[in-house]
Amino acid sequence: MKKWIVLIIAAAQLFCCSACGSHTPAATPETAPEPTETPAVSAAVTEPEPVPEATEAPDDSASASGPAGEAPAFAPDFTFTTTDRNGEAYDESVFAGQTLTMINFWEPWCGPCVREMPDLEKLYQDYRDRGFLILGVYSTPGMEEDVDAVLEQTGVTYPILHYTAGFEAFESGFVPTTIFVDGEGHILRHAADPELLKMFTQYAIEGAGEKAEILYVGGNDYAGWESIVQEGMP
Repeated sequence: MKKWIVLIIAAAQLFCCSACGSHTPAATPETAPEPTETPAVSAAVTEPEPVPEATEAPDDSASASGPAGEAPAFAPDFTFTTTDRNGEAYDESVFAGQTLTMINFWEPWCGPCVREMPDLEKLYQDYRDRGFLILGVYSTPGMEEDVDAVLEQTGVTYPILHYTAGFEAFESGFVPTTIFVDGEGHILRHAADPELLKMFTQYAIEGAGEKAEILYVGGNDYAGWESIVQEGMP
């Protein structure tokens, strides 16, 4: 009798081991992380926070060939209405009478933005008599004292405007971001930086392909910006 009990127990153990060993879980494919959205230059609360490195990086994107060409299809009519910090109204008519206008999106908390502003001021002073205008645009609400401090620190005298919905087509997700506009309000193209296009695509920036041809993302120095301005002026 004991012999039969031992045999039954052994058979049961063998059956259990066989059943567990035959169960192999299905392989789970790795899921690529979804791109992290980044904040636009605007004050829109729906936009996410920026990737820290992005404000410092693609300086060399600004050294691509200078602006030339027509406005891109995704923003054929560049219109806006806003005010400067003194309440003076600005709209797209500001481009008329100018040979080239540089619109520089910045924020008072952005290190690369603030660092390039003295060079932008010098550029403005050196070329304003040739029809060159710079418009600085910021959007961060509730930081007027910080903006005051930055303007005093950098000595900026070119117009500083409040952000408005008319600028939303040019959001890159990063600051500083810069575009150039001719006297007829056409946004000028340049040779797209492949790394910039890759970054826009990675972070799902809307209109990545065309934006890579009109936007300059990252700070630059005087010489870098001057070479672009010279190519955009007759």
